[in-house]
Amino acid sequence: MAKDWVRICLFAAALVLRPVAAKDKPARTLARAELPPGFAIGSGSPALALQVDVVGGKVVSWAPAQPGAGNLRGTRSGDAGQTTLMVSSTLPDAIKFDLYVSTDGERFEYASTCGVTPGVSSFEMWERPITLFAMGNPRVLPKGRMDCD
Repeated sequence: MAKDWVRICLFAAALVLRPVAAKDKPARTLARAELPPGFAIGSGSPALALQVDVVGGKVVSWAPAQPGAGNLRGTRSGDAGQTTLMVSSTLPDAIKFDLYVSTDGERFEYASTCGVTPGVSSFEMWERPITLFAMGNPRVLPKGRMDCD
């Protein structure tokens, strides 16, 4: 009886602890041609930009913007060994977005980012040279929540 109870507990623990793939979690590595439509792709110098339209606390549309335009922007800095992307937003809501980075311009790796709060820039940093960035899929964060992944 005790052995059966232990097996039941171990089985239940395995169910609880089993990793579950997030339904809308982006792919970790994509070829350039596999990047989702609407992503802004560039070096971050000049600024990588999206024009994001928010209505009623939800993103209703977004598209790549011309350099110097857009309300969600990523600007690159750094040297040969380190790359920094400063992301800023002029939107009234905190925004989270998906970001992919590439060292060769062909393979893009998903990069964790933090949401961008109105009036405050977010800094993402890599200890390697990044050639291109791909930024897209913006979404409004719930009030009072700062999301980093």
